[in-house]
Amino acid sequence: MTSPAPYASTSLADLLPAVRYADPQLLAARLEDVRLPLGWWHATPLMEIERGIGAEALSHQVAQALRSLWPHVELGDVVPVLRLLGTPGVEPGRTVAQVAREAGPGVVDGDRVLAAVFGSILDRLHQRGVPREESEGARVRDAVSVIARWLPTDAPAEVRAALAVLQGLEEQPEDEPVPLPVVVAVPEAVEEPAGEQPEYAELPAPREAFDDEPAAEAEEPDVVDDPVPSAAPALMAEPFAALTRLVGGWDERALVIAGQRMFTDEPVKLQDLGERFSVSRERVRQLERAVADSLTQWMVADEDGRAFAGHLAAVAERLGTVGQVAEVHALHPDHARPVEVVGVPLGDVVARLLPGGTLVGSWIVQGDAAALRADMQEELLAACGDTPLAWDEAVALGQRYGVRGEVLADWAADLGRFQVRDGRLLYWGRSLNDRAAAVLALHGKPMSMEDIHEQLADGTAINSMRNQIWTDERFLRVDRNLYGLRAWGGEEYLGIREMIAREIANAGGEAEVNAIAEAISARFDVSAASVRTNLGGPGFARTRRGWVRVADQTGEQDAPYVPRNDVAGTRRCFVGADGRWWYRMELTTDHLRGSGFPVPAGWAAHIGGAPHREPVPLRHEAGETSLTWRAQPTFGSVKPLLEHIGASVGDQVFFNVTDGRLNALRLPAPTDGLSPETGAARLTGWTAAVTPAEAVEVIARRIGMELGQEGPALLERLAERGDKDIGELLEQALSGAVPAF
Repeated sequence: MTSPAPYASTSLADLLPAVRYADPQLLAARLEDVRLPLGWWHATPLMEIERGIGAEALSHQVAQALRSLWPHVELGDVVPVLRLLGTPGVEPGRTVAQVAREAGPGVVDGDRVLAAVFGSILDRLHQRGVPREESEGARVRDAVSVIARWLPTDAPAEVRAALAVLQGLEEQPEDEPVPLPVVVAVPEAVEEPAGEQPEYAELPAPREAFDDEPAAEAEEPDVVDDPVPSAAPALMAEPFAALTRLVGGWDERALVIAGQRMFTDEPVKLQDLGERFSVSRERVRQLERAVADSLTQWMVADEDGRAFAGHLAAVAERLGTVGQVAEVHALHPDHARPVEVVGVPLGDVVARLLPGGTLVGSWIVQGDAAALRADMQEELLAACGDTPLAWDEAVALGQRYGVRGEVLADWAADLGRFQVRDGRLLYWGRSLNDRAAAVLALHGKPMSMEDIHEQLADGTAINSMRNQIWTDERFLRVDRNLYGLRAWGGEEYLGIREMIAREIANAGGEAEVNAIAEAISARFDVSAASVRTNLGGPGFARTRRGWVRVADQTGEQDAPYVPRNDVAGTRRCFVGADGRWWYRMELTTDHLRGSGFPVPAGWAAHIGGAPHREPVPLRHEAGETSLTWRAQPTFGSVKPLLEHIGASVGDQVFFNVTDGRLNALRLPAPTDGLSPETGAARLTGWTAAVTPAEAVEVIARRIGMELGQEGPALLERLAERGDKDIGELLEQALSGAVPAF
């Protein structure tokens, strides 16, 4: 027996003084483990921690904490013992982030090199890898090596397990217990029962984790032995029976703690369990720690436990970097069986005990889950943000992080709205515009509004989608009802009048009517008759028989645009007591998000707008916006103004433009039910209660009709304007006010 290691009582806080002053919650998120005491990093000896989870898992957890909590601190400052030991190949003056980044592009590579640095510190402090003075130890190592080389593959399970224990002892001081089977890796020693074997769900290995490895001793690099093939960790034949035998010896409190604290998504509070057991919450914490210690000791010292630990290692190998709890349940028939005394299926227990795994929702993630998500999300977005990524390329990208192709689609969707469509991965963005752009990028050709809407299939109204696409510069209208991405290039379709003006300009300022009609109808989905009709409207002047030019003289181009319906004949436009016309709009979430919105041509012309002319600038109390008229008149965002007046979804907002200033009045949705006549008048901006007869008078005056109108005449005028909502309420009020004969 050798003497105890001189640093046997060293805790993590002794090696990393920064943990004494770090945020306890941040530390717990990265270092807490169900198998270890709470706050173990402050005073629990590291040798005891290694007995609980193994040196490899300990080093990996510390690596995660180093990289996420102190990335910009010099490694020698956060781990001062490095400067004392002078570890070869490590520069204490480099920051943690630099050391991790130089190891490779991903999170896994950075964690691996930092874990190796900390692992080397543990080895030196605990005298692992130090040549023993006794030649007897060297002879033992040689004997173990010979046995490993010549052991037949059909050797009994007991012999193979004994060899694995001896190999594990080679890496530990003689007075230390055997590490967890997960570390020693002896699951292949579990003997399967003879006869028909259960059919396990097979998951392909995510990495080259099952390659043959040489059995050379790490302590003696000059001795080269023949490689010994190593198999993938094997699943246990009856893990349910093994765990049931363990928990069958627990008392009621241990079972309740395991089922309601350790193996559940919604753990019961310590205080609540304390009241149930008539003990303090601190006592419950101690009992929970005792249950975790019981599991740890079982997986170290008991034959069933070691086999179960090997089973956990085999499951972890099959899942890779990320896996789903549902996969664990399907991986072995026993996993779906409920452990009744604990109250959860065996698969849930396995999922929470996997070495190095963190449960995040329905996912089991190896290493730093937050960092892995951030890194993969960034790389996937860069790879398919503009152009969908071929699926085989996406799989190759995922494999660099250890993510299997079988779960990549679900994992990518969970990362940030990525979707797999038609064999390609695309970014299914958060906004409707993002998703419409993704649909176009996927198909690679212009599409109609109806086709884009059908592909979205998310319940969005097609008019709302159309309005947002019209105001987004990423989209290019290439025909009357065809839209593509501006990045593709091509001729933009701006409407018949703009196309006519472009043809005239290309012809030198004057062109023949028939030539214009034929050229435009040949390139776009526009009839020649429609072109000729527009040539006869404002904006174009006849020069000689059959020829036209763009009107550019005073009295031609500068003449006000005359819409088909003036403001008095335009829906949702109402005149106030001061003679000013207001336009009513019901607010939606799109307006409050800052989306632009179309307005009727009659009101747009009333405030100075005209097709294909310069935008009309508008200032308001909270900033500026403008009216742009291409295919149709469209307001820019008025979100600051809506926020300024305290508007919310469902409110009616009335807009007026006077001398270039945009004014807005908010009419909140009524809290109580209104009579039909009052509701009809309210939609014109009148807030007082009215009788049916008064409603006729108010509404008629608000839409510019002469006084003394009869109900039927008013209803007819409302129908002509398109005010269907007001007309329906008023008709209901009038039908209720006139007795039926």
